[in-house]
Amino acid sequence: MNGLLFENDYITLTKIENTITMVTKKGGFPIKSFDKITQELPRLKITSFPELRRALATEGNESEIASYAPAIEIIVSPDKMRAEAEIYLTEKEIEEKKHELPAMMTEALRTKGIQPMLTDINWSEIRTRQSIIVVEGTPPIKGDDAVITYIEAPERRPVIREDGSADYYEMNFVTPIRKGDWLGEKILAQEGTNGRDIFGNEIVSKKGLDSKLYYDRKSVEEVQENGKIVLRAIHGGVLEFKNGVVGIGQQLVINGDVGPETGSITFDGTVVISGTVLAGYSVNATGDISVGAKEGVTNAKEVRSEQADVYIQGGVFGGGSTVIEAKGTIFIKHANECNLFAHTIQVGLYLLGSEVIADYVYVDRNKGRIIGGNIEAKYRIECAFAGNRHERATMLFAKGADKEALQIEVQKMALSIKNLQKQIIQLEAHLEPLEKNVETLVAAQREAFDKIQGILRKSREEVFTFDQAIQANLHIMRTAIAPQIEITREASPGVTLQIGSRTSTLESPANGVFEIIDGVLNI
Repeated sequence: MNGLLFENDYITLTKIENTITMVTKKGGFPIKSFDKITQELPRLKITSFPELRRALATEGNESEIASYAPAIEIIVSPDKMRAEAEIYLTEKEIEEKKHELPAMMTEALRTKGIQPMLTDINWSEIRTRQSIIVVEGTPPIKGDDAVITYIEAPERRPVIREDGSADYYEMNFVTPIRKGDWLGEKILAQEGTNGRDIFGNEIVSKKGLDSKLYYDRKSVEEVQENGKIVLRAIHGGVLEFKNGVVGIGQQLVINGDVGPETGSITFDGTVVISGTVLAGYSVNATGDISVGAKEGVTNAKEVRSEQADVYIQGGVFGGGSTVIEAKGTIFIKHANECNLFAHTIQVGLYLLGSEVIADYVYVDRNKGRIIGGNIEAKYRIECAFAGNRHERATMLFAKGADKEALQIEVQKMALSIKNLQKQIIQLEAHLEPLEKNVETLVAAQREAFDKIQGILRKSREEVFTFDQAIQANLHIMRTAIAPQIEITREASPGVTLQIGSRTSTLESPANGVFEIIDGVLNI
């Protein structure tokens, strides 16, 4: 309804359609006084306060200074998932129309083309100029991501007794697998649930993220079962996890001893020996090697795993010549006059007169002994007792990572890669024209072609090998820890401790953690 809305000595406000016109009869009306006017006229929406200020100061001015808002104004969010209502009725009008408000709200929504799905509104609590959420869309729900599960490989470590000592007699060292055994599975990513905006438009949901199953395709296969992708063993063998890839390694089981009946063993896979390795015989394998005889191994030539671990349930009596070597960890009850080489060495009772080289050497910290021999670790040596009361010469050396030497080696390998890459470019350029006509090459030409291809393949392999070695050295340089020797109970006089370039031979019993502090060996 058009007409006069407000008048005083200074101004008049007139509504024409949805526009408010102000005539300034006399200057000087305070702009702050408009607060009271807008309280009385909540549907009055000032379009420009600078324009209002100018108009109030100009006597005789007539200008459009506001718009006339609807009783209920609907404001839609940018994503069209929510509608808010601004109530511009006076408190008196709200009271008079409280029974009409739901219908008024529905009509305001319909005018905007919005589905009138009102939220739970407490109409008795509505106030003037209040903003309330009146409609909300249904958001899409993303589908569940794919779920990957693998067979759980038992942790390789000795059983810890109640007194804290380690039992090296019983370990879950090898996990046997039969053909068809379950090795893992993937629950497929699920489709999501579509949503709708407040205008009723469908919002397409996102499907869950997929994940990849990592497995050795020569020994493991994918099978569709009950809507899942299941990994099953193609053949029997032993469980292997290499760099997060599950597979089945070949397994050789010796029911008895390695000796005259079997000869020395060389095998590409895992070797499980229920007995022992007799004097003069050897076992070489790419996978794990397990020797189950509780009496251990005596005077064998060698037990060597190229890529994995060695577990000798009993001890080793080496006679000064037996070699036990592993790429990973050696688990052994005791070692007497033998040579041990591995990344980590775990010993249950003692090392006696042995030569040991590893990154970490752990001899049971509650009662384990190191007596005689030379023990060299890159980072840490740990035992309960070192040496004996007869002051037998015992050398413990934690050398630490030589970062300077590693850096020099990295630089040399980087130069080798650079030279190889130059050679590869030259070889590829030489081969390119020949590859187009390879079928027409005569015998001598084909022989030369194959020879160049062989050199090219070998060069690429060398680049890969150098790059892997560089990454390994850089990782060591970033993560190397300070070398330590810890003797929890007692190191006897005559024991020599060397950490880095610092060396000290004990003249009295000592224990604790020995390391370099401020350039000094803390003995």
